[in-house]
Amino acid sequence: MDRLTSFLLRRLAHVERRAVRRLAVRNGLLTMSTAVIDGHVIGRFSPAFDPSNLTGDAERDHQWVRDHLAGFLIEAPLDGHGRPVLVPAPPLWSDYLRRQPANTEATETAAHAYAVRVVAEAGYKPSVKPMATLLLLAAAMEQSGVALRDLGAVLRQPAPVFSVAVFADGFERALPQLIEVTDVVPYGPYTGVAADFAFNDDLWTWVDGETRRVFLQVPAGETNRPSRAALRGQLLRALADGTPVLAVAETHTGVPDQVDLTCDIRLTGAGIDRLLIADLLEAVYGSEAVMQNDSSIVRIDAGALTLDDLAIAIRPGRPILSSLDALSGLAALNREDKRDQKDEDKAASSRRLVTQSPSERREQTSRNPGNTDDRAVSTSTSSSQRKGKSKSKPTGAEVIQPEPVDDASTPTALRVETLRGYGAATAWALGLKVDLADYLGGELPWSQMSTKLLLSGPPGTGKTTFARALCNTLQIPLVVTSVSTWLQGEYLHDVLGRMADTFAEARTQAPSILFIDEIDGIGQRASASRSYSDYWNACVNKLLELLDGAMKTDGVIVVGATNRPTEIDEAIRRSGRLETHIEIPRPDIPTLAGILAHHLGADLDAVTASDTQIGGKP
Repeated sequence: MDRLTSFLLRRLAHVERRAVRRLAVRNGLLTMSTAVIDGHVIGRFSPAFDPSNLTGDAERDHQWVRDHLAGFLIEAPLDGHGRPVLVPAPPLWSDYLRRQPANTEATETAAHAYAVRVVAEAGYKPSVKPMATLLLLAAAMEQSGVALRDLGAVLRQPAPVFSVAVFADGFERALPQLIEVTDVVPYGPYTGVAADFAFNDDLWTWVDGETRRVFLQVPAGETNRPSRAALRGQLLRALADGTPVLAVAETHTGVPDQVDLTCDIRLTGAGIDRLLIADLLEAVYGSEAVMQNDSSIVRIDAGALTLDDLAIAIRPGRPILSSLDALSGLAALNREDKRDQKDEDKAASSRRLVTQSPSERREQTSRNPGNTDDRAVSTSTSSSQRKGKSKSKPTGAEVIQPEPVDDASTPTALRVETLRGYGAATAWALGLKVDLADYLGGELPWSQMSTKLLLSGPPGTGKTTFARALCNTLQIPLVVTSVSTWLQGEYLHDVLGRMADTFAEARTQAPSILFIDEIDGIGQRASASRSYSDYWNACVNKLLELLDGAMKTDGVIVVGATNRPTEIDEAIRRSGRLETHIEIPRPDIPTLAGILAHHLGADLDAVTASDTQIGGKP
C-alpha cells in the first residue's frame, strides 16, 4: 500500500470516527466544549456516562459500549421525507451508568479521553464499499499524475470542474455517495444536485441539520445523460454561482464533452485489479494476512468484479480465506452471466433471421453481403423499426374529444363559462381561449401564451371537472393520465417510456390538453445516499425534461392536478414548467347555490316552488 492510499484510508477512518463522536454528542452520550488554541477552535469531548465501568481492555470495552449504550450510537429516526425527526426520544439512562461529578485530576482526564476513544471505536462501522471507492480514486490520481495537494488547491477555487472516469461497475454512483455520506473530501460537507434538467441557485443548503456545500453532479450513463443544450444551461448556471461540478463515468462512453473540455482536474482509472484487492484486504485484515495469502489473491479474476461484489465478499470480522473464496466465486459467476447474455443475444438474432421469408433474406443479403452476424443485426434493426412504426406502446392515457357547444343541441354541456367557484382558474381558462383563437389565426406565437397550469385543492373540489370543462371550452382534445398510471411500468425504463409516450400522444393530438392527475406522486429529488433515490430522481428529471420539451412544442397545454402542492419538487414549478399555480378552495354558500342551479337546470323552478304553487293546500 503506497503513501497516498494509506493516507486516504486513514482520513476516511478519522472522519467516520469523528462523525460517531458528533452523533454521540447529539444523542447525549458525550458532551463537548470548545476552546481556541492558536486561533483554531478545538472541540473537547467528555463522557456523559461513568467511565469507571470500563476495564481498560479495548475489545471488552468496545463490546460493553455496544451492549449497554447502543441506543446512543444510532441516527435519529427519519420522517416520511427522509428528514431527521427534530425531537427524537432520548435513550434512558440506567443509574449505574450515570457519570459522577466532574474531576479535573490528570487520572480522570486520561480516563475521559480513553472513554471518548472507546465510544468512537464502538460506533465506527468500517464499510468496504467506501474504502474500495476511495482506493479506485487514489489509483486514478496516480495514473493521471495528479497530486493530492493539487486536488485540494483546485477544490478551494470557485466553480472547480472535475472529470473522473474509472471503469468499474458501480463507481458512477459510489463516488458521489462517498462525497455526500462521509466528510473525506475537504471544505465540505457536500450535497449533490443532479444536472439532468434540475438545479437550484444555492451555493450552500441546509440538509439534515447542517450546512452543506452544493455540487453539480453530471451523470454520464446513457439512461440519465442530459442533452447537450440542457447540460450547457446547467453548467452556465453552476459556474456563474461558483458551484463545483463533478462528472463521473464508469463506462467507455465517458463524461460529456462539455465537461471534459473545460475541466480543471481530469482523472482516469483502469478499474478493479488485483493490486486494489490486495490493498483493500490489507486495510481490513492487515499486511501479514495479505502476504500469507498472496498466491490466492493473484488467482482472482479481478476484472470481472464490481464494487458491490467487494462489499459482499469482504466483511470485517470474517476470515480472509472466506472472503477470497467468495471473490473467486463471484468473479466466475459474473463471467458466466456475460457469456450467457452474449449467447442469448446471438440466439435471438438467429431466430429473427430464420423467421424472415426467403425473399426478405435475399433482399437483405443483396443489400448487406457481409457475414451472417452482421446480416442478423441489420435485419433485427430494420424489423424493430418496422414494428415501432406499426404499433406504438400503450400509455394508459385516455383521449377525450370535446363536446359540441351549440346551445341548441347541448345546452348542458360542461364548460368553464358555466362553472362556479373556480375563481382565478376560470380567468386563466378564458384568457387562454382568446389566446388560442389568436394562435390559430396566426396572430400570436405559442411561446407568448400561458399554457402550463398547476391546480391544487382538497379532494372533491373539481380539478378533473375543470379539465373536462376546459376541453369543451377550447374545443380541443383532452389527454387524461396520472402518475399512478405511469408507475404501472414494471421497470424504470418502462415508467420513463410511458411518460415520454404520453407526451408524444398529446403532441399527435395537438392542439390538445394534457391533464396529469396526482402529479405529486412523482415525488421529489433526493440525495444519492437515500434509498431508491436513483429511481425517483430519474422520474422527476424525466418529467422536467418532458415539460421543457412541451414548452418548446406548439399546441400542447399541460395541466397538473394535486391535493398536496408542497410535495411537488420545486423544479417542476419553476419558470417554463408548471409555473402558474392556482388553488381551488372548498365552495362557499353562494358557490354551492350556483353549482346546484347548474346541475338542476330547468328543474330549478320546480324544486324551489312553494307547496301552494304546485297545488298544495294554502
